[in-house]
Amino acid sequence: MRARRSFRPAAWDALEERVVLSKGISPFLNPFGLIGAIASAVQPNKAAAPAATVGTLGDSYTDEYKFYPPNQSHARNWVEILANTRNVSFGSYSNASRGAPRNQGFAYNWAQDGATSTDMVNNQLPGLTKQVAAGVVQCAWIFVGDNDFLYLLGNLQSGQISEADFPQALAQTEATAQANFNTAVNTLLAANPRVKLAVSTLPDVSLLPLVQAGATTPALKAAVAATSQAIQQFNANVTSVAAGNNRIALVDLAGLSSQLGQTATGSGGSVSFGGATISLTTPGNDYHDFFLADGLHVGTVGQGLIADAFVNAIDTKFGAKVRTLSPTEIVRYAKTVQNQTKHGPGPR
Repeated sequence: MRARRSFRPAAWDALEERVVLSKGISPFLNPFGLIGAIASAVQPNKAAAPAATVGTLGDSYTDEYKFYPPNQSHARNWVEILANTRNVSFGSYSNASRGAPRNQGFAYNWAQDGATSTDMVNNQLPGLTKQVAAGVVQCAWIFVGDNDFLYLLGNLQSGQISEADFPQALAQTEATAQANFNTAVNTLLAANPRVKLAVSTLPDVSLLPLVQAGATTPALKAAVAATSQAIQQFNANVTSVAAGNNRIALVDLAGLSSQLGQTATGSGGSVSFGGATISLTTPGNDYHDFFLADGLHVGTVGQGLIADAFVNAIDTKFGAKVRTLSPTEIVRYAKTVQNQTKHGPGPR
């Protein structure tokens, strides 16, 4: 795997990904309210045909968590959750590296920790396009771009970009991310007339605890605010591309992350979810913490919401008939992962 980019000083040292959560459909208008009566977890029948076969493009939120200590390995991400609790296939699984960008994990998961939208087009899209063209992937997920903006903020914070040059650099970053997203959509749709896409809006990076801790000066706070506006422009393009296309399902991760930010402000920083108290503001590697200790990635509970948002999108748009997870089921799975990572091998 290629080396991760890093930022200086330490406050933004790990600033390479983004918070991702998803509003999905109406059940998520209040993400910590009742999602509905859903049956408890059952392991899928491995012999049965999968309800969905999914290929993915993205960064560390989609790249399997298991292989990234010291923080992500304490949790599991939406790909791992659906592979283990629902009859969703991401291809064959390997603990041995296949080489970048997939490395270990599922054969159809091309997401790579630290990837930008340009990395996605150059390194991930060709491989997934071949799988789509061969007909082995029914649905392709595209969620990438926040790293583009986070790296730019890191360059400003470290002095590699001046305050005067930042606005032009931000506009170029947004235009590049938008063009790369459009390239991925058009390439995959053209590769096979039967493939379906699930595309995601980007959450506002200003909601990340790590970004909030790093914006220590008026100039950096202004840059973060301007970046939020640029991400909104990117999201408007994603929404427009998905609108009216019967082969594209929209997952509004930006909408859910905004609601979670409002929930955190109005609840004093913690909420009841699935029978557990979840801290929305204090990072940590316990399953009760919404953000992992790096202040950058969400834990298993947050990833469970992403899984549900994806399932809701493909169920509603494509009739996939994959069951969502209830809050209780998400928390139960998160607790199981924590116990297994402490005392023995965790779920895939």
